[in-house]
Parts: sequence; structure tokens; C-alpha cells
Amino acid sequence: MDSTETRLKSLTMSLGADLVGITTTDLLADGPPSADPRYILPTAKSVISFALSLDIDLVQHFISKKTWRPHCDNRKVIAQTLYTIGDALTEQLRSEGYEAVNVDLNNNYRPEKDAADITEMTEFHPDFSHRYAALAAGVGRLGWSGNLLTREYGALVELGSVLTSANLTPDSPIPDEEHPCDKCKICSLVCPVEMIQPNTSTQVMVAGVTETISRKRPNTCCWISCTGYEGLALSGTWSNWSPYRLGRPLPEDKQELDSLCISLQKADPQMQTGDNSFNDYRQAVFDPDWFYYTVCGFCRSVCSPRREERLANRKLIVNSGTAALKLDGSHEVATEKSVEVQTPFGLNVMVPGEELSKERPKIQKWQGQFPLDREVIQYLHQNCVSADEEDSSAD
Repeated sequence: MDSTETRLKSLTMSLGADLVGITTTDLLADGPPSADPRYILPTAKSVISFALSLDIDLVQHFISKKTWRPHCDNRKVIAQTLYTIGDALTEQLRSEGYEAVNVDLNNNYRPEKDAADITEMTEFHPDFSHRYAALAAGVGRLGWSGNLLTREYGALVELGSVLTSANLTPDSPIPDEEHPCDKCKICSLVCPVEMIQPNTSTQVMVAGVTETISRKRPNTCCWISCTGYEGLALSGTWSNWSPYRLGRPLPEDKQELDSLCISLQKADPQMQTGDNSFNDYRQAVFDPDWFYYTVCGFCRSVCSPRREERLANRKLIVNSGTAALKLDGSHEVATEKSVEVQTPFGLNVMVPGEELSKERPKIQKWQGQFPLDREVIQYLHQNCVSADEEDSSAD
């Protein structure tokens, strides 16, 4: 007869997972606070960790700025699948008399002192870390970037976790001699805000494994870039998919950086709505009209299993150009005719010049369009009247 562990793993793989492993609360006890599953489920004794791989071709198109939306859509489908797998595991465990919780995939942060809501957070410690669970369960190891790296897919995976009161037999972490990260540090070269430091390190211990990873800049630095408030690399020659620009370098001082991040979030239209993905990530993922807005993640996207692929990916990124916002809500590669326009949200935006010089079309709401993009487009329609229109109105 198959063991409980075998049955749970078979169920996980049958529903679409590419990798699965098991760890225990005891093994996670030496990790950081976010490695403790009892924060969510006090009776937790085991964790089932599982991963789905991203579409590699769509990742390539994304980092080279060949196409933007397909990778975003792929991430949404994968998120839905991860939730579905977690729900099935939870239902199975509960049917056998155990407690079980399907951990939210993202945006589940522990409360911070003096932070009234997520717009005032600066540390962003998750309720439970999928990465630490995956490390302990043998799914992967932490790379220099801090992302989870797998032997099969590099960092090109999304993770899910189910916590349970069942006593399950754990898998072993990947041994050091099979570590998928060779410390090439290419991840540090493709972050537009230089979040990942190439020459300073720190250590993290989880399940008896000590990982040496980059000592990164404050978490608000990453938040600013991956949310899309700043997408331009310091060289000025390439960006992530964000068309937004701060117009000045990010502060080096943590307090100043944190204050900047808070001010940007307070001005962000997305953060003012009660139904945004930061309040209910799962609901957003299954909303057919919600767009999985992704502009960065280059530190993960660059990290293929083989070094020669990583080097090629880096070349795609630094040769991809910069992003601009069209008035239909799409993002495209900026040209010499693109112009930088100030907005009321503490940011400038790059816009194709022809979008502002042609006769303004009727305002379109692109299905799933990001709230900040939508508000900026409305602002551009209302305030950036072309010279041609001004001349015609004078007649």
C-alpha cells in the first residue's frame, strides 16, 4: 500500500506540479521567523512544498521586450494552478482527519509596528516563507539573489505550500555538492535598482542548511522596482517593463528609502481601493478581469539552469531598451520620439511621442489594466493636449 507521503505527492503532481517535497516544523525550527508554519497553523507538524515552472519561451520574450502581456498571463494561470493544487491537498488531508491550510501565494505580510496598513510597511516579512519551505523540502536551494533555485528549472518557478497537522516523513534538502547556484552573480547585474549587491553577503540557516546569499539593499528598494515605480537602470540604456521614472537616484539611506516608498504607495491609485490584490490576493488571481501586472523580476528571469543561458539572458535584458506607456494601456519599447511627462503621482512617465501628437482617441479601459496606468492615461488625455489640437481650437 502506498504511504501517505506517496499519495500526497502523486496527487500534487497529477494536478500539474513540476516539483514537490515535504518538510517538518521541527526541521524549520532553526530558520528565520517566517519559516515557522505555526504562525498560521498552531498545530502544524509538516509542510508540503510544490513548484510549477514558468513558460521559458514567454520569459525570454519578456526580458527581451519582445512581448509583455503573455508572461503576465502565464503567471496568473500558474497562480491559479498553485491554489487549485493547495486546495486539493488541503481537502484530502482534512478528509483524513488532519488540519490543513493552503498558504496564500503572495501579499501575506506580518504586521509591522507603527504601520497602519501595507502602504506604511517597509520590511514585508511574509506570514510563511514558501522559499524556506521549498529549501527544507529538497525542492531547491537559495541562490545569490535569495530566490529559490531548482536543479531542473533554475529560478524560473512559482511556489506553493500546504501546512498540516499530519506527521509526514520529510525529504532531505539538496546537498551542497549539488547546489544549483554557482555564484555567477548575474542576478546582481540585471536589477535596475541594484537591489542585489555583488560583493557583500549574509547567511541564512534553514533545516540545518546554511546559505550564503547577497546582502541586499532594504526591501523597499525591491518594492519600488518590482511594483514599477522606477524601472530605469542607472546606465539609462535599459529598463524593466515599467514606463515610470523617479527622475533621481534612489536614496542610499534606509530611512529615506523607506519614506520614499511609503509616499509612492500613498499616491498609488491601486492602494486606495478596497478590492486590490494586497487585501485579497486569491480573489484577484481568480478574477477574470484582473491583470497580473508584472514589470520586473529580472533577477529570477535571468536565472536559467546553465551559465551560458544566464549570460545570454543578461545580454537580452541590457539590449532590450526601455519601456513606454501607450494610451491604450499597453507597454512598448521606447523610441527616440518618446517623451517623459510629469504625473501627479510623484512619478514621471515615458510616453511614445506620437501618442501625444495625434488626435486623442476616446479613452479606452483596457481589460485588466493596472490602476496607476489607467489614472495616468486619464491624466494624459486631460492635460497633454497636442499642438495640432490647440491650433485647430484657435480657428
